Amino acid sequence: MMNWNDLRYFVVLAGEGTLSGAARKLGKDHTTVARRIEALEQDVGARLFDRLGTGWSLTDAGENLVPVAAKIEEDVLAFERQARGDETAHGVVRIAVPPVAGRILFAPRLAELLKDQRDLEYEILGSSVIANLARREADVAVRMATPDQSGLIARKLTDIRYAVYAVRGYTANVPEKDWEFCADGRNSFGDYQQGWVWDQLNRKLPMRVKSDDTQTVLAFVAAGYGLGLLPRYLADEDDRLELVTDDVTNELSKPVWLVVHPDIRRSPAVRMVMDALIKATDAIPDQYKC
Repeated sequence: MMNWNDLRYFVVLAGEGTLSGAARKLGKDHTTVARRIEALEQDVGARLFDRLGTGWSLTDAGENLVPVAAKIEEDVLAFERQARGDETAHGVVRIAVPPVAGRILFAPRLAELLKDQRDLEYEILGSSVIANLARREADVAVRMATPDQSGLIARKLTDIRYAVYAVRGYTANVPEKDWEFCADGRNSFGDYQQGWVWDQLNRKLPMRVKSDDTQTVLAFVAAGYGLGLLPRYLADEDDRLELVTDDVTNELSKPVWLVVHPDIRRSPAVRMVMDALIKATDAIPDQYKC
């Protein structure tokens, strides 16, 4: 009998093209991936990949089976989600949340729920990488960007306020002509925030530091390397920093969305977690949201 779980290894390796890439995505070592593919080839009686020095290339038989395997995997995942949706309030709930917001805004409320619900377990995926809910990479996701994946249920929780900060004494002791800007360089938001700061200060600031991590931007600002645009819930609580310019018009606010797959939203465990995340948002002080 074929091991149906081997199809997942097949689909991932077909997409990645290398054992190392597939191993990273699957959270396994490359020898396990190779072994499962070899077992699948034996079960189906066909060679599915050519082992090349540059990677694993699909054979004609493998190419023909990719859409079939992908459809089977999709059906299996739908089966799992449906089963999870009908369960009682117990088991593991995977929660994807940006690391800084997760630690400061949401973890305390989730900790309260975990203390009261002895049958619940959490896997917190604290990463800026967007989890694929359809593939069960997470059950519930908090996102700091408007969801664009079709087929998901999304609820806007709030908007997070931003402001310009510097280390205490920076604006008083550093001549204005020498001011610099530390940028959040993740995407177009980084470019937009630069333009907003320039408009506020009526000049373009040199920018030698870019980061895709809010905590890193804060660390450089706190070390005196320039001004930075930071979320108020984070920067207002840091005694090393001073407020330079507030975004009173909320032009730079970031939306916070709660996202769940419709197949799993009925799960009592998932509903409890979603309610906890909503209550955590309600508890955020008004000066930090809009």
